Amino acid sequence: MPMTGFNPSIQRVGYIDAMARIVEELKNGVPLSIGDLSKKLDIDRRTVGRVIDVLLDIQETFNSQSMTTEKSGRSFLVAFRERGSAVREILKSATNVVRRNTQFGLWSFLKRKE
Repeated sequence: MPMTGFNPSIQRVGYIDAMARIVEELKNGVPLSIGDLSKKLDIDRRTVGRVIDVLLDIQETFNSQSMTTEKSGRSFLVAFRERGSAVREILKSATNVVRRNTQFGLWSFLKRKE
């Protein structure tokens, strides 16, 4: 019985290689569907979908946390730290910020409403 969704013409691609190829393609800035990425890069559609899911999870993680490394003897300690929550709170409270147009027509700086 034939497997549904299996395309024997698509070569097996390692997960890391697939991620690198997908990221390189997405750097072009052209929006593509998962199916289009699959066809263009000759990578299985399910693999493309999984890579996109992982990239979205990574993006969400790095929006709220930063990765730090620290040398400890012969090893490196790796950890996630919460991004400056104090900075986020200040930015949330800065609702009265407007842009000011300079004499040169450039939006040069932010100024609080008085």
